[in-house]
Amino acid sequence: MPPGDAVPPDLDPEIREFLAKVPDVEPLRCRDGEYLIREGEPSREIFVLLDGGLVVERAAALPGAPPVVLACLTAEDGVVLVGEMAYLGDQRRTASVRSSGLSHVLRLQPAHIDRILEGFPMLTRVICRQFSHRLQETLEALSKFQSRFALNPGRRMAQDGEVLFREGETAGELFQLMAGNVRLEGPGGTLEAGPDSLPQGFLELGPYLRGGPHQATAVVSGMAFLAVLGLQDRETVVRSHPGLVLESLT
Repeated sequence: MPPGDAVPPDLDPEIREFLAKVPDVEPLRCRDGEYLIREGEPSREIFVLLDGGLVVERAAALPGAPPVVLACLTAEDGVVLVGEMAYLGDQRRTASVRSSGLSHVLRLQPAHIDRILEGFPMLTRVICRQFSHRLQETLEALSKFQSRFALNPGRRMAQDGEVLFREGETAGELFQLMAGNVRLEGPGGTLEAGPDSLPQGFLELGPYLRGGPHQATAVVSGMAFLAVLGLQDRETVVRSHPGLVLESLT
């Protein structure tokens, strides 16, 4: 992403003021198809779209299939922010973001968000709106989970480094990862897991169903949103996921 000609001429006055007061923010000029964020990477950059467009996409479930386009964003919609979850901690990217045509962006670090919140009301509104949208998505996902399985899971937000359970402990709860990442540390090594890489997002379903010991230690990476089920919900889990339960037990 070459820095030359990276600031469009009709830049919003507040953004010009922000660039003057925070000179280490990097303006970038992105070519068509150039990636700002790649799915699965642990990068911490946050991007503000100034001009042009961006495409948000996720890898297809089937090998060889084209990526699934989640959103097409343009500067005509106003100031657009992507990658904002990096502000909350180290998390692997859940989607890729690439430039659609020629675009101009600002590359921020998480610390720059603090500077914005201190004195730039327009940009602060953009950030608050984006975080509100993310929270709404999480609440909707939990609501779908509840209505689909007729369960009443507890809701929990876990912080970076929090241990959900340890290897060898008796499984007394079932965790379903809704957003974020968890590191599983066991005899076979370490695995970084997200909602899409786990069966229905469940962490160690087998030990929960058997009431046996956990096979690994689960540590939160960055921040995670979880649904939590107790032992009293095992029968409902079996009825809701018969195929998944059979696979776990065999």
